[in-house]
Amino acid sequence: MPKSKNTRKKAYRPRQVKIGPYWPADQQADVEDKLTKVALYVESTLPTGAATEQQIDWIEDVFIWFLGMLYKRHRHLDRQEVSEAGRLAMDGKHALEAIIDRKWAGQTHGYVATGEELKLISQACAVMIPTLKEAVRLAPYTSFNEFNWSQNRADEKLRRKQNERKRNLCGSNHKDRRPDAG
Repeated sequence: MPKSKNTRKKAYRPRQVKIGPYWPADQQADVEDKLTKVALYVESTLPTGAATEQQIDWIEDVFIWFLGMLYKRHRHLDRQEVSEAGRLAMDGKHALEAIIDRKWAGQTHGYVATGEELKLISQACAVMIPTLKEAVRLAPYTSFNEFNWSQNRADEKLRRKQNERKRNLCGSNHKDRRPDAG
């Protein structure tokens, strides 16, 4: 060693290397169980109009997760299958949003769906649920990152929508307070 170099005084610390899936098998099984429950909500609870707000949120989260997965992986998948699955998922998501909008507008007392909406949501879930289960089984780390990404996007869109509503409400109040309006 040259005389101009000093020896390292700190000891090297070993780094932990993670091998394999980063999510334990019990967490993967829990997610697969939740996906199965969502499929049951779509097939049994939604047609009766007895779905709770939490169940609707879970269904919507699955739609967002699947669309996020397609968005993130579209370059590596078959384009025809992506377009078909994406179209089904978007149609199902629009049908679910129509159900939610009717409930929030006060037109229905629960989350009541029409036959066409149920058909679209059921067809979309028939494609999405097995695909998501397989994605969690094959690549849990990537799948959960896509889920977190899609949740962050949904939260961001909700925040924007709420801010826009506040601006619209405040803007309408300020128009009434003009000094020359009297």
